[in-house]
Amino acid sequence: MITIVYHTKLEDKADELEWLRNQKIFPAVLDSYDWVTQKTVAKFGLIVSPEQAMTVKLRHKLDVQVAYKQR
Repeated sequence: MITIVYHTKLEDKADELEWLRNQKIFPAVLDSYDWVTQKTVAKFGLIVSPEQAMTVKLRHKLDVQVAYKQR
């Protein structure tokens, strides 16, 4: 399993959620402020299989990708 975090524009949040749900991925979503661009963005957090991670990786530039470790 792989943990992935990435962000999109706030306007693209609904479309991204629809695409993820079609892929059978159910993310955690947080609206946050990006201090670099000074805009509000939607951050997505996922725990997915390596195959699903590849589809997300091909679609977006990732902020974080690490191996999932259960606590």
